[in-house]
Amino acid sequence: MKGFKKNKPQVSEGFQKDTLLTRAQKRMIFYVLMMALPVIQFCIFYVYVNINSIRLAFVQFDLREGGAGYDTIFVGFQNFKVAWEFFTSNGQMIVNSLYLYAGNLIIVMGLALVFSYYIAKKYMLAGFFRAVLYLPHIISSVVLVILYKYMVTDVYIEIVKKLTGQEVVGLLEQDFNTRFFTIIFYNLWVGFGSNVLIFTGTMSGIDGSIIESAQLDGVNIIQEFIHIYIPMIFPTFTTFVVTGMTAIFTADMHLYTFYGGGGADGIDVFGYYMYRTTVNGSMYQKSAKGLSYSELSALGLIMTFILVPITLTVRKLMETYGPRTD
Repeated sequence: MKGFKKNKPQVSEGFQKDTLLTRAQKRMIFYVLMMALPVIQFCIFYVYVNINSIRLAFVQFDLREGGAGYDTIFVGFQNFKVAWEFFTSNGQMIVNSLYLYAGNLIIVMGLALVFSYYIAKKYMLAGFFRAVLYLPHIISSVVLVILYKYMVTDVYIEIVKKLTGQEVVGLLEQDFNTRFFTIIFYNLWVGFGSNVLIFTGTMSGIDGSIIESAQLDGVNIIQEFIHIYIPMIFPTFTTFVVTGMTAIFTADMHLYTFYGGGGADGIDVFGYYMYRTTVNGSMYQKSAKGLSYSELSALGLIMTFILVPITLTVRKLMETYGPRTD
């Protein structure tokens, strides 16, 4: 019939408000779903792991007769006593770890600042150097170690033989100092590119008008680097120094990639020792290969107690007395 309109079922406004979600509610549901997985991962793999590690430092495990489970025994600070004796009796590990940190701080950071300045100023082949310096972070560390071992063994032996006619062994097979500094050089090399990229990114964010004003005042490139670039990126430099200090006792110098789990033939640092001892050790008692899991946890806490005040003090001093932009 003309003019007749089919009536559609009407839903009351109150019913719609009761059943349909508002835009804000939908946003909240989306946010909760997106954040659920990372929060759960953080709680399990950071909060739980660290709390369990602290608990582990105060207990020991006694295997029941017949191997039917184990008993957890509270031992107070006994694990800390064993761990402290181990820590103080392995001064060479401490020295090796400090050598690595000093090399990264003095050599790598110093050269990284200079190269970053060169790249940030977009001098000749700046883009090429930036790509080449980042290659070690793109290629697998296993591949890099294999190539490096080939260079310091077969290639080195062949070059020495051609130049001197003498038969020699590879650098990783010589005395302790040669082997150690060969490993140190590899660590400095592979850690160089990331520093350059971060420093370059920070330098690229400096306001161009500041640079132009300084150039109009007649500063040369050295003065510009020292009095403008260094103060402007000093917070980033401070971050590198502080984070590097926190890893003094946990860095393994890529020794596991070089030597596997069998030990580094006299070269050792705490990070590598703790990793291979955890893999090869035992939770029940001190094994022939090193400390038990409980004693390793105590050792980790001792290192934390040592480094935390030192790290906080260094950060405070750098923030207080470091170069300023004002």
